[in-house]
Amino acid sequence: MERHRLDALISACGPARAVLRLRAHVTEARQQKIEDVLRRRIRSVKVAIEHPRDPHNAAAIVRTVDALGGGGVHAISDLSGILRARKTTKGAYYWVDTRHHHDLDTLLGELHAEGMRLAGACVEAEGAVPLAEVPVDRPICLMFGNEKTGLSRDARAACDLTFTIPMVGMSESLNLSVSAALALASVLERRRAHLGAEGDGDPTWLARTRARWLAKALDDRFVEALLKPRVEPAPEELRT
Repeated sequence: MERHRLDALISACGPARAVLRLRAHVTEARQQKIEDVLRRRIRSVKVAIEHPRDPHNAAAIVRTVDALGGGGVHAISDLSGILRARKTTKGAYYWVDTRHHHDLDTLLGELHAEGMRLAGACVEAEGAVPLAEVPVDRPICLMFGNEKTGLSRDARAACDLTFTIPMVGMSESLNLSVSAALALASVLERRRAHLGAEGDGDPTWLARTRARWLAKALDDRFVEALLKPRVEPAPEELRT
């Protein structure tokens, strides 16, 4: 089921009620797995990619964000399915909050509304801080440019800071998805330490995401039947 359709069903039913209806049909083992992953999600650390050239690299970042417990992935691209290369994500797309943008301004508006600091990855050291010094005292989005040209001039200008991944070998650069994985692992570890918690999902997000993930364990048609609006019977005293 497409995410927009599932979200519409959850909204119509109400996340809490949707969870109650869905839970009865999902194994305890699956429910426990969902809870374990939810409590480790750090929503305050996200990744953004500016016009990636290789869909497999973009999809690999989605998989990495899921594996490490990041908060989501933003992509600026003319290709709406750039984050959905199924063979690369191995299904991770369904477990990660993803956002697609056609331009930089739209992305910036959304990040600013969330109060997120924007940190851009770059190769040049001048004016940039080492990865280990990227501050984690507030929500942050790590932004990466495409594999050939890196971040655009406008994107770099919009960043609150830029950072480099120190390298001591002969190679001068890393694959896009590898760079994102290294940076995300470092920032997530330090962000968790700063928060003193494994995750930071708020109750509203947790309820909606829990419902979405429970639904993914069931057949689409069954979910549709479970969550579609029901006509509640009138109280007995009002019946004629």
